[in-house]
Amino acid sequence: MAAGLYRARLKAYRRRITYSDRFLTLLSGLIVFLIRCYLPLLRIRMVYHPAFIALDRTKAFYGFWHGRLLLLAPVFGKWKITIMTDLSWAGGLLARILARFGYTVVRGSSKRQGFEGIIRMKKAVEQGTGGALAVDGPHGPGFRSKPGILYLARKLGYPVVPLTFGCSRYWTLRTWDRVIVPKPFSRCLLALGEPHAPGRFRGDADTETLDQILMQWSNQIDNRARRGT
Repeated sequence: MAAGLYRARLKAYRRRITYSDRFLTLLSGLIVFLIRCYLPLLRIRMVYHPAFIALDRTKAFYGFWHGRLLLLAPVFGKWKITIMTDLSWAGGLLARILARFGYTVVRGSSKRQGFEGIIRMKKAVEQGTGGALAVDGPHGPGFRSKPGILYLARKLGYPVVPLTFGCSRYWTLRTWDRVIVPKPFSRCLLALGEPHAPGRFRGDADTETLDQILMQWSNQIDNRARRGT
């Protein structure tokens, strides 16, 4: 009984610390610092599909796989982009990290307050930012997109742009989203693909077409990164 009470109190104390604003601010600052120190160790090059170059960056939705966020996050914050994070503790930490990189962050989840998050995203984008979503997040299944980005694209008439990065050498974490971590001194391509108008999809629920577009673009960039082209 005493041991169980002690563990419960210890868990409550640990939760009170880790959920505090001070702890989250400190941890997010440390993570951003480490990422910024790591970036110079990579050989990063941008790749643009020709059709993307003439596009208004603030009038598009950028879709990417959850496992590719690591290298995308520190690069595109200066582009005036609104991004959505989960309502969980990890989502709160990620929101602070992304805000430090310059993003406008809204909170939402496919399971909790999902539609409210989509509405907040729509309102933010209408103020003059692009929108970005990890289409298979926040909890998977991996590489199977959810319809939120298609709903938003259809409502605003904005194209969907596949976004990814590929590396010549990397680690793949054993997580549901198969997080890609570039190895030091590897070649990395950050790539924006062909914009697809909402009419390209059969409807808000046509996630299979979106999955094919993202997978093909990711595979193409992965192959280019390995070949060094």
